[in-house]
Amino acid sequence: MAQNSSMLDQVGANMLHPAFFSNMFNCELASDLDKYSPTSDVLYLLKSLEGLNRFIFHLMSRERIHAFAEGLIDNLGNLKVEVHPVSQNEFVSSKLTEKLEQQMRDSLAVSTGGMPVWCNQLMHSCSFLFSFEVRCKYFRLSAFGRQQVQLQPSAHNNSGVSRDGQPSAGSLSRKKFLVLRDRVLESAAQMMDSYAHVKAPIEVIYNEEVGTGLGPTLEFYTLVSREFQKSGLGMWRQDHILFTTSKTLQAEYSGIVKSSFGLFPRPWPSSVDASDGAQFSEVIKKFFLLGQIVAKALQDGRVLDLPFSKAFYKLILQQELNLYDIQSFDPELGRTLLEFSALVTRKKKMGSTSGENSSSALDACFWNTRIEDLYLDFTLPGYPDYVLSFDEDHKTVNMVNLDAYVSRIVDATIRTGISRQVEAFKSGFNQVFPIQHLMIFTEEELERLLCGEHEFWAFNELLDHIKFDHGYTASSPPVVNLLEIIKEFEYEQLRSFLQFVTGAPRLPTGGLASLNPKLTIVRKHCSNCADVDLPSVMTCANYLKLPPYSSKDKMKEKLLYAITEGQGSFHLS
Repeated sequence: MAQNSSMLDQVGANMLHPAFFSNMFNCELASDLDKYSPTSDVLYLLKSLEGLNRFIFHLMSRERIHAFAEGLIDNLGNLKVEVHPVSQNEFVSSKLTEKLEQQMRDSLAVSTGGMPVWCNQLMHSCSFLFSFEVRCKYFRLSAFGRQQVQLQPSAHNNSGVSRDGQPSAGSLSRKKFLVLRDRVLESAAQMMDSYAHVKAPIEVIYNEEVGTGLGPTLEFYTLVSREFQKSGLGMWRQDHILFTTSKTLQAEYSGIVKSSFGLFPRPWPSSVDASDGAQFSEVIKKFFLLGQIVAKALQDGRVLDLPFSKAFYKLILQQELNLYDIQSFDPELGRTLLEFSALVTRKKKMGSTSGENSSSALDACFWNTRIEDLYLDFTLPGYPDYVLSFDEDHKTVNMVNLDAYVSRIVDATIRTGISRQVEAFKSGFNQVFPIQHLMIFTEEELERLLCGEHEFWAFNELLDHIKFDHGYTASSPPVVNLLEIIKEFEYEQLRSFLQFVTGAPRLPTGGLASLNPKLTIVRKHCSNCADVDLPSVMTCANYLKLPPYSSKDKMKEKLLYAITEGQGSFHLS
């Protein structure tokens, strides 16, 4: 046991101080390049600069810790780092992007695997050289093949045009699946059992509802996203319930896990086995299903509404996490661990230069408090049942064992405590297509690819991307009123409006401009007084039928009622 504990502490120490530079400079470039050529040198330099840019927060945090150890800074508050990395677009080569796009237009070369070697080599070693848009096309080609890309329906499209602009073939046999609204996750699991390996897109039909097509399918992925965020599943770190002022929304979101910094797996002790821990067994099953759903959404071009943390996206991209990543999903714990690590590093530095027992009482204090007086024990903060150590020397945290305490928290939080959940997710994902195809994206790009855009639209761009028809023009008074109402909407109201019209609460990658067919607003003809009728929609066509209300206030009243109360079923409008 003592030997295993020592090995664990060593592993933890390596996580606290990862070798960033050796990893970044030990990079593989295109294999057919002469490593002594000027081109190789330029690529090597660009890859190194891009890596430094991505890890600038980690590097500066590490530098502050060493400055504290050297006595160059005395206040733990000065460990705080604020950085603003250069935009990834600054590393994009327009010429290489254009060249790759030309190669991908050669359907014969693509279908026979005859693209030039440099395309694949540069994409996998220096993907940052290409624009996000062209990498999305490359991803679909490499993951699903040319035929699948041509047949691929857009996430918000039922018109025979794929998200990348390629024509689709209506002859592709869609797989229809019946979903029970009161058993969404169960239906999702049955769907994946049947169609995880099938490349054809899935179309959802709800039990006892007449609506079919893209709208119900997009709504299904939204419902599944919400089910995975429910509290009590044991999947995520946070367990805070979101309350809203609207009674309808409050009932809808009651019990939703809410984290301002995104969802990250909850740690489970390695002593809990999937075979004998009933709840943990369910956690593993759900992560496996989540992996399948995420992969299928990417394959079919559907938008998910899952607020994963940046760190979880890094795990999906098979990147290793370390101490500095914890702040991104748990700022309070991350900062505390960073400060503890600085104290440990300072103690070691002082011990190596002046003798083991020469560090002052000030050096052993955490914000003017002795470590012993914090009354910490070797359990994971926030999870008292997660015991970090059973050693007699690790009962109470003190300055002597603080290094081991930090190392084991880091290990439990981002390694051992979540490794089985992450592996279950990857295993489920790989049932649909190999997860390695995602490696050409950054964490932020993968979020855009999976969940669409954070921002809804710029108000001055609305007219450019909305179509008016059947009695309405851009200058019609009801249209002017509608655009003003949209401008006044709060964030959750915008999400509800978007889901009411399209079936999903988020726009696809590229925003409103990528919505296909375009958002269309038409006049709804009413038999009696227009103020009595409600707006209605055709989600498969992104089609809003709007009565000519007598006033803006009346329109807002009816619209808010429709987007909050008129969801949850698909019937003839």
